[in-house]
Amino acid sequence: MLESQKEVEHILLSPLMKLGLASVLVNLLTFEMSKLTNDRIPERYPVLDVILRALEALCVIDVCSQEICSNKEIFQLVCDLIKFPDKVEVSTSCVTAGLLIANILSDVPDLASSISQVLTPQGYPDLPFLQGLFDIFPFTSDDSEARCALWNVIARFLVRVREDEMSASNLRQYVFILLSKSDVIEDDLFDHQFDEKKENESLATSGRKSDARTLALRRITSILNKWNALKDSCEKDMMEDYATNEKICRLLDICHGHT
Repeated sequence: MLESQKEVEHILLSPLMKLGLASVLVNLLTFEMSKLTNDRIPERYPVLDVILRALEALCVIDVCSQEICSNKEIFQLVCDLIKFPDKVEVSTSCVTAGLLIANILSDVPDLASSISQVLTPQGYPDLPFLQGLFDIFPFTSDDSEARCALWNVIARFLVRVREDEMSASNLRQYVFILLSKSDVIEDDLFDHQFDEKKENESLATSGRKSDARTLALRRITSILNKWNALKDSCEKDMMEDYATNEKICRLLDICHGHT
């Protein structure tokens, strides 16, 4: 059955890709993203979701994955969707975008570093993008694959945060985002402790010690610890406004409890 399915995929999809299926989907996605940001027409939201689901399906099929995953325009468009502020209106599309980004970065891990719009000039993850990823978690409560995908992307981007080389003012911005999303982080970890236990048992069986979520939590811990080390050199009002000791300790405890 599996071999038959692959034959059908090759027979049907390979010619369509040669005829420009990827370009058609990019054009459609560009149009729908323009409508989303400028017009906000609810009737068009299902169209956006269908396009994203098509791209997600194609990016894991052998005859299509290379062309889809290496397309920087697709990557930029879905990253823009992650940063869209009113996620309730397009929550399903945002979840699909998270899955698509995770698949793309797994296939082309260096792609993130080559797209300046997603990264700051210093090479650090874009704050609205990082915040947008955390904002999607409430819409993934029943989708373990989507949650894993989000943690995967968050881990990949937090690895690029070089906290030891940052000024206190730059580091403060990341700390502020992490603290503002601490409830989201805690809720996700608490609500899915059973899933986490099963995953850890599976990882132990396979001989692997860590996963994307664990890596992300360790990076959060490192960033917060670096901020704690800089506290004495920061202005008092900076600390009071953006990173109280209580909030930092709470988030550190959360991270330590799940790593």
